Amino acid sequence: MKRTEKPKTPLRLTGLSSLRSRYLAAMIVLTALLAGCALLLQHYITTVRGERATSIETRQQASQHSRLLREALLDVERALTSYYWAPSTERRRTVFQAVDRAQQRQQQLFASPWLHGSRHSAELAALGTEMQGLHSRLDRLMEAHRPGAPNPPGTAFDTLWQQLQKMDQTLESSATAEVSYLLRASNNVIGSVWLLALGTLAMMLIGFFLFQRYVLGPISLVARALRDEAHGKRDLVLPLPATTETQHLVEAFTEMRRQVADRQQALEHQAMHDALTGLPNRVLLQDRVQQAIHHLRRLGHGGLALLIMDLDGFKEINDTLGHPIGDGLLQQLADRLQREVRDSDTVARLGGDEFAVLLEHVDQAEAQHMAGRILHLLDNPFEVAGQSLYVSGSIGMALYPQHAHTPQELSRRADVAMYVAKREKNGVALYDPAQDHYTLQRLAQASDLRSAIGNDHLFLHFQPQIDLHTGRFSGVEALLRWQHPQLGYISPDDFIPVAEQTGLIRHLTYWVLDQSLAHVAAWRHRGLPLGSIAVNLSAYNLQDADLSLEVARLLKKWGVQPWRLALEITESSMMANPARALATLEKLNDIGVQIAIDDFGTGFSSLSYLKQLPVDKLKIDKSFVMQMNEDDNDAMIVRSTIDLAHNLGLEVVAEGVESEEALALLRILDCDAAQGYHISRPLSAAALEDWLESSEYCKGYEEAPEQDAPEPDLPTTH
Repeated sequence: MKRTEKPKTPLRLTGLSSLRSRYLAAMIVLTALLAGCALLLQHYITTVRGERATSIETRQQASQHSRLLREALLDVERALTSYYWAPSTERRRTVFQAVDRAQQRQQQLFASPWLHGSRHSAELAALGTEMQGLHSRLDRLMEAHRPGAPNPPGTAFDTLWQQLQKMDQTLESSATAEVSYLLRASNNVIGSVWLLALGTLAMMLIGFFLFQRYVLGPISLVARALRDEAHGKRDLVLPLPATTETQHLVEAFTEMRRQVADRQQALEHQAMHDALTGLPNRVLLQDRVQQAIHHLRRLGHGGLALLIMDLDGFKEINDTLGHPIGDGLLQQLADRLQREVRDSDTVARLGGDEFAVLLEHVDQAEAQHMAGRILHLLDNPFEVAGQSLYVSGSIGMALYPQHAHTPQELSRRADVAMYVAKREKNGVALYDPAQDHYTLQRLAQASDLRSAIGNDHLFLHFQPQIDLHTGRFSGVEALLRWQHPQLGYISPDDFIPVAEQTGLIRHLTYWVLDQSLAHVAAWRHRGLPLGSIAVNLSAYNLQDADLSLEVARLLKKWGVQPWRLALEITESSMMANPARALATLEKLNDIGVQIAIDDFGTGFSSLSYLKQLPVDKLKIDKSFVMQMNEDDNDAMIVRSTIDLAHNLGLEVVAEGVESEEALALLRILDCDAAQGYHISRPLSAAALEDWLESSEYCKGYEEAPEQDAPEPDLPTTH
C-alpha cells in the first residue's frame, strides 16, 4: 500500500491543518455572518418601525384635528342657519362663538407635526386665509340678512369645504403611501430572510463538501484499504493527509498494517516451524514433500527419500536429568543434522525426539548412505550443561515413487519402517510392505474381526497344565482361535496385532474372559477336574482403567473363585507405562486373581522391577525348554530361572514340553508345573472334557461342584 508525502498547503501554514480548528473557524465565520445579517435586519426593522410609527401617529393626529375642524364648521353652519330662521343678538353671538371654536380647531390642526413641511404649505396657507376671513364674512352675511330668507347662501362655506377636502385627500394619499412603504419593507424583510436561509444552506453544502472531502472520503478509502488488506491486496494508494485527523488515521492504519503483517509472519513461522529447534515442523515438511513430488512429476524422472529418525535412550535422559538438558540435546542434534545435509534438503522436527530428513533427487543407495551418515552423527557425545550424553537412533526410510505417491503415504510408510528399525535394532530400515500393519488387507481384517466378536466366529481352545510334584492335572490355558468364514483359520499372531492397533483388543479380552469363566463354571457343575484357567493379557489391557472392574464383574457373574483365574502378561507389556500397568496389576491382585509373567527370559528382564510386581507365577519361554536336553546353556537358563523364582517365592511353569526327557529334567530341576504337546495339544472345549475324563493325569483328581451356584449356560464349543 502506497502513501504520498504530506503537502505544504496554505491551511497548514495558517495553522488550520486540524479538522477541529477548521470546523471551529467555519463555525465562527458562519456565526459572524448570521449575527451580522441579523443585526442589519434588526436595525432596518427598527428604523422603519420608528419612522413609520411617528408618521402614522402625526397623521392620525392631523386626521383627528381635521375631523374636529369639520365638526366645528358644521356647528358654525348650523348656528348661522338658526340665526337666519330667527335673528337675534343671542344667536348672532352663538355664531361668533362657533366661529371662535372652529378657529381653535384650525390652529390645533395647523399645529400637527405631520403638516409641517413645504409639501402642505399651500393647503395650509389657503385654509388659513379662509379661516381668518370667516368671522368678517359671516358678519357681513348676518348684517345683510333680510327677513324672508330662511337659509344662508350656499357659497358661504364652499371654499372651506374644498380646502378640507384637499386636506383629507392629502391624508388619504399619505396613508396609501404608508401602506405601500410598509409593504415594500415587509418584502425587503422577507427577501432578507430568504437570502439568509439560502446563505445558511450554501454554508451547509460547503460544510458537507468539506466534510466529505476531508473526513468521509479518507475514512472510506481507509475502510476500502482494510477490506483489500483482508483479501491480500496492498496496492491501494492512501489519501493525502489533508487534515491532522486524516493524517493520524492514515498513520494509525499504516502502523496497524505493519503490526498485523509482523504478527502474521510470526504466526506463519510459528505454525510452520518447531519452537525449540527452529526447524520446519510436520506441516511445512508435508508441504515441501508435496512440492518436491510435483517437481519430479514435471521432470518425469528422479526420486526422493523421506527419512524419519527416532532417538533411543532420549527418554531416560529427559526423565533423569530434566527437560532443559533434553532440550539442549535436541537443539545440538538439529544443528548437526542441518550441517550434514545439502542446502536443497529439509530437516524437520516432528515432535518429541522424532526428526525427519527430506532428500531430493536421490536414489536408494544415496539415501541409505545419507542415513548411515546421520546415524554416525550420534556416535559423538552431546555436551550439555557440562555433561557428555550419548543417544542412538532408529531410522525408517521410504522412497518416491517406489513406496508411495503422496506426502501422507510417504510419511506413514517411513514411520512404519522406523518402527521396524526400532524393533529389530538394526539402525536403518527400508520400508517393506510385508511389515506394514496398515495395508488394505489389514484394514479388512480389522473389520472382519469386529464382526467376528459378535457373530460366533471366535472360539477358545484349552491347553492343559500338570503339577510336576504330584503328576496331576492343575489347570488350563485359554487360547483364542478365529475361524474366518472365507479365509479359514487365522493365527492369533496375525489378528492379535490388528486388534491392538485398532483398539479392538479391549472388547476381545473381555470376550475371552467371559467365555473362559463360563467354561470354568460349567465344568465345575459337572464335577470335572478344574484347577485354574489362565488368560493372556495384552500390553494395551494393562492401560485399561476398567479392567479390574470388569474382571470382578465377570467373576461374580459366573460364581468363580478369584484364585482360579490366572492372568498372564509379558515383560515387555509393562514397559509402555510402568506406573499405570503396576496400578492395574495391584487392583487385580486385590481382587485375588493370580498374576503370571509369560515368556519369561525373552523380554527386558529386570529383577529390581520384578520384585515390585504382585506376581504369583513365572512361565519359562518354550524357546529355552524345547532344547534344554541338547543345549546345556538352555538347561542352565531354565535352572537359574527356577531357582530365582523360588527364591522370590514364585511358582514356575515351563512351556513347550514336547518329550518325556524334558518332563523328567524339569522334575529334577524342581519346576512346579508344565504344559506342552507332550502333555496335550490345545483342545476344544468338548475335547478337553473328554481328556479330563480319560487322561492319566486326571486319575484320582476329583472336585465336587458347589451346591449354591446355579448351572450356567454353556458357551458354544468347536
